[in-house]
Amino acid sequence: MRILAVNYRDRLHPSAGGAERHFHQIFSRIAANGHKVVLLTTAFEGAKEREEVDGILVVRSGGDLTFQLTVAKLLPKLDAEFSFDVLYEDLNKLPLFLPKLSKKPHLVQIHHLWRRSIFAEASFPVALGVYLFERAVPFFYSRSEFVAVSPSSARELEELGVSRSRISVVYNGASGAPEGFECPKKGDYFVWLSRVHRYKGILTALEAFKLFLAKRPGVRLKIAGSGPLLPKLPKILARLGLEKSVDIEGYVTAERKLALLAGAKALLQTSEKEGWGLTVIEAAELGTTTIASAVPGLVDSVIDGVTGLLFPVRNAGACAECMERLYANADLRERLETAARKHAAEFSWDRAARETEALLRRIAGERR
Repeated sequence: MRILAVNYRDRLHPSAGGAERHFHQIFSRIAANGHKVVLLTTAFEGAKEREEVDGILVVRSGGDLTFQLTVAKLLPKLDAEFSFDVLYEDLNKLPLFLPKLSKKPHLVQIHHLWRRSIFAEASFPVALGVYLFERAVPFFYSRSEFVAVSPSSARELEELGVSRSRISVVYNGASGAPEGFECPKKGDYFVWLSRVHRYKGILTALEAFKLFLAKRPGVRLKIAGSGPLLPKLPKILARLGLEKSVDIEGYVTAERKLALLAGAKALLQTSEKEGWGLTVIEAAELGTTTIASAVPGLVDSVIDGVTGLLFPVRNAGACAECMERLYANADLRERLETAARKHAAEFSWDRAARETEALLRRIAGERR
């Protein structure tokens, strides 16, 4: 197959996140199986216009604000060059409306939908635009097949108006620790690892940690990840009186991420919106359990009371209580860690790639 994929980012972009890791994990494997994969994405400072990344030909042009226009302009040219069999749209920001640009078979990847939660993250005009674009998805993508990363995401699509018959679920994979990696002993800290956005629940995590710290002085919280809220964290910590108890790691290497996850008492996953929660499974592979918000996606990756603990979204008090339960009860923590590691073993990127490739083959074959 010859596949054109469109996404606002590739994994080398400075603002790349979970959606980009997901794409490259799956499509590097599909490319390795002999398929031609072209990714049309945005440019960034110092980036090459064309280069091969993980066996994928990455074509970069334009920026976020004009990417819909860039796709409309370049799609016909790229199709003339490569004669694609199927199109794949990673819909994790604004829709790019590929079905209106080409009659080629089309698969839409959904991680999560913003719905009303976007109003807590973005300014009103921007939030309203995203909200209305999402509401229009069933109309503009009436001929498209969809693939979601969890049952929760599939249900959100159904609620939006997409027929369940056009939705498949392909779970995210898990990479595992590299050969030779030695898990460190558990440290006296919790870890929060994500893009540092407001909707990722960083403020809930900090408020919960402050409540927990009142009973357990000396325990630390380590924050890893980059994002627009990162420069503001020192002031936020000072306001909460946490500057001496929280370590801001910022962007971390893959090796440092593994060490942080493996050595933590637990991962705090306090996001208000997730499609699945890659870090939950990454932590579980290393024998670390998760305390997570009970939101779509995370209620699939965390089995409450079995592989981790769930708490009501934005409820810092309930999150702090979960932290205390795990910290005070080593038997409970070890039971959750064991079950989490077993649960993580059920997921693999090889399986995710096989299932995605099968979907693309079926869609291309049916429409052909």
